[in-house]
Amino acid sequence: MAFSLPPPPSLPHHFTRRSLLLLSTTTTTLSVPSTPPPTPISTPTTPTVTDRVFMDFSLCPNNFLPDRADSLSPLCSDTTLLGRVVLGLYGNLVPLTVSNFKSMCLGLNSTSSSYKNTLVHKVFPGQYFLAGRQGRPDKGEVRPPHDLPRNTDTVAAKAFALTHSRPGVVSLSLSENDDDDEIKLDPGYRNVEFLITTGPGPCPQLDNKNIVFGTVLEGLVLKELGR
Repeated sequence: MAFSLPPPPSLPHHFTRRSLLLLSTTTTTLSVPSTPPPTPISTPTTPTVTDRVFMDFSLCPNNFLPDRADSLSPLCSDTTLLGRVVLGLYGNLVPLTVSNFKSMCLGLNSTSSSYKNTLVHKVFPGQYFLAGRQGRPDKGEVRPPHDLPRNTDTVAAKAFALTHSRPGVVSLSLSENDDDDEIKLDPGYRNVEFLITTGPGPCPQLDNKNIVFGTVLEGLVLKELGR
């Protein structure tokens, strides 16, 4: 399936949490034929892409302006499209992580929790950005989901075998997760915060602590964020 988008606008060379605040808008799943899982090995190097999703990112310049003090006002009334990022997911390697991520992309859970219209809440230039923080939807945070399956990938050694060795690595954020403790202590808590490395170099500090479950297949947004 091909996508046609207008060329992205000229963007600032340095993004901050106040000037950037990317808005994850349209997300969907692209069907990819599933293949049998490969023979288990200690350190998989080329996992199979079983699913694809895309996310459209927009610049949200007015989110922290004083006139947004009213929580009933729109999260972002004036957005500028940055571009589309297509993600390939490793469903054979970490099936529960991928399944939960897809559910959050499509809003398939009963609480209507999804990544749509939520903010990228932290950007570390030249390293990675974080999205999917749980909290108040009117503040651009994800509504806490309570009906996702418990992710047992988090206790499986093979789930931590892949490294954050290049730009475009998609990972479930465990060590970098900054959900409030009050939310984490909920018995139904499910971690849905994720990160994507932007490069240009590797991020070895994330290895063995976060679950790599996909890769960026297409998209220019990462080049801008990595500056």
